[in-house]
This record gives sequence, structure tokens and C-alpha cells, in this order.
Amino acid sequence: MKKNSLRSVVSPQGDEQDTAQEGHSEVGSSTDDHTGSNESGHDSEAGVHDHEEDGHGHEGDAVSTADWNDDIDLAMGYYLGPDNLIGHVQDSDHFELPAFPPWGEGMMKGKLSIPQISPYTDESPMMGENGSVWAYQKNDFIGPVTFQPTKFVVLELIGALIVAAVFIPYARRIKSGNRPVGRFWNVIDVMVCYIRDEVAMPGIGSADAKRFLPFIWTIFFFVLTLNLLGMVPGLGAATGSISVTAALAISVFFVVMSTGIKKMGFAGFLKAQAPHLDINPVLKIILIPMIWGIEVFGLLIKHAVLAVRLFANMFAGHLVVGVFVAFIGVTWHTPLIWGVGPAVIVATIAVSILELLVAFIQAYVFAFLTSLFIGAAIHPH
Repeated sequence: MKKNSLRSVVSPQGDEQDTAQEGHSEVGSSTDDHTGSNESGHDSEAGVHDHEEDGHGHEGDAVSTADWNDDIDLAMGYYLGPDNLIGHVQDSDHFELPAFPPWGEGMMKGKLSIPQISPYTDESPMMGENGSVWAYQKNDFIGPVTFQPTKFVVLELIGALIVAAVFIPYARRIKSGNRPVGRFWNVIDVMVCYIRDEVAMPGIGSADAKRFLPFIWTIFFFVLTLNLLGMVPGLGAATGSISVTAALAISVFFVVMSTGIKKMGFAGFLKAQAPHLDINPVLKIILIPMIWGIEVFGLLIKHAVLAVRLFANMFAGHLVVGVFVAFIGVTWHTPLIWGVGPAVIVATIAVSILELLVAFIQAYVFAFLTSLFIGAAIHPH
């Protein structure tokens, strides 16, 4: 059987099978030599021997085809498996590096491990047992709480530093009265003015938008930076994690709640969730509690959807790119690579351009919905 690097990694028993087959061939050869010692049947045996060689050649072609199909099946199981595909877009304790020396070769992926600085580990977490937050639960829904830095935590820190490095000098320039000079600063100025004039003011109102502009700007540029970092090979999109987007949505929820409570008081804010209805008092007694419950439930759902929308768009886009690239690994040891490779490269570039557009759109949508939610809290029904 022909040896293959893919098979040797996925199926370590391949070498043992090859050894067994080689031993079987040696036994067959010795038996043929012993049978062929009869001198009176040289001619007939030679003919039979030639016929067997021809048959063995056809059998070899069939075995090669079978090996080819087996290799494709093995590669599909590995490269298109959920562990490989979803593992590339999920959070982890390392960054992935190209599979070249000295980091490894074949399917051995290079890794840049993140220092684990917390005293808590998966074996001895701060909270949780068997992968759950509560000790009496036995599931893997959340995982052990260790407070160890992960890839997405590092990317969030990098994103925050990038935003600070850009906008602290920009704010100082604006405060001093100097105009932005250069293409980069002009682009930043255009985006800042657009978020102010087309997102915050229409959503919150001209009178109140100024108070919330720093928060809206921070949300927009922070999400945009994380989305763009996800376009860099080997890093990953932190916004492709529901934990990250949920934390952003929770921060928006607290701003919305605190804004409404500060303006109307706690009881007034809760009362304002139900609209004023000029109807029969009996119907009002029946309908007002129902509408109030729907509005409060809708308030929670809107912020949950805020997190899910961003997460789903970024996660799905990077998963599609991962599927396309996986086809190269599936066909790498076959002649199909010459057709699949160029097609995958073109498709990946096209999807990456689309993902670049999605990165801006999702940051805009997140900031726009945040403005609408704040405006709804300030100006109730």
C-alpha cells in the first residue's frame, strides 16, 4: 500500500498494515519459487506467471484508486470536521501559526501559547466542576471559570490599545482647534462626523445626543477594530464569540436602564414601558398588564438580539472562509488540487472582501441600534 502523510497522521496503524502486507508478499514469493522448481512445466508456468503479473497490474490500479478515495475520506473527516472548522473560529489559549518548520509540518499546526497567569486552571477552576459553573451540574455548556487570558482577551486588549492610540491624539488635535491633516486623519474625521450626524443625533435626539456621543463612538470604533483584526490571518475575530458580544450588549443594556431610571425614576421608567391607552377603563385594566409584560420582555430580547446578530454574522463569515480553505487540505494529495486550489483562492478573496464590508456594516448596525435603544429610554411611549 502506498504510504501517505495524511494517512500516517490520521491512521497510525497504516505502517503496521504495510508491514503485514510486505510479509505476506514475501511468503507468496517463496511459494512461487518452490512451485516453479519443476523443470518439465517451465513454459506453461511462465505463461501463467505472465498472466498473473498482468492481473496484478490491474489489481494495483484498483488498489491505488481505493487508496485515493480513502485518503479523500480521511482528509474530509479531518479538515471538514467540526473540531477543525469551529476550532479555528473559537476562543483558545493560543494563536495559530503557519505549519512550517520549526513549528511543524503536515497537519501539525504551529501554536503560540498565551501565558497562563491566573492561579486557577481547568483542573482546579475557581468555579465549576466537570465543565459547568455550578458544582452539582454535569454539562459542558459554559466551562470551568479560571480567569486565564485567552486569544480573544488579548485581541480585545489590542483593540482597546489601537482605539486609544488613534483617538487620544485625534481628541487633542480637535481640542486645540487644529484641523485633521492627512488622508488617515481625514478618514477618521469623516467617520466620527458621520456617526454623530447620521447615527447618534437621529436616534437619540439633538438635545441629548451630545452626552452619549463618547459612548456611541467608543462602541462603533471598538467593534470595528475587533472586526478588522479578525481579517488578519492567524488572529481571529473576537466578535465571533457570543461571550464578547454578550458583554457589549450588557454594557449597552446598563446604559439604557440607567439613562431611563435617571430621567424618570425607577418606578416611572417601569411604568413608561406600557404606552398610554385612551380606551375603556375595564379594557385598560386587562390590556395594560399584558402590554407591559410584552414591552419588558421585548426590552430584554432586543439587547439579546443585539449580541446574537453581531456574533452570528462574524462567526458565519469566518466559518465559510474556513470551509473554503479546508477544501485545499482535502484535495492536497490528489490531482484535484490543481483545479480546486485556484478556485478556493478566488472564492476566499471574494468572501474576504465581503467580510470586510460586513465588518463595517455590523459596527454601524451595533452603534445605530444602541442609539435607538438609548433614545427609546429617554423618550418613552
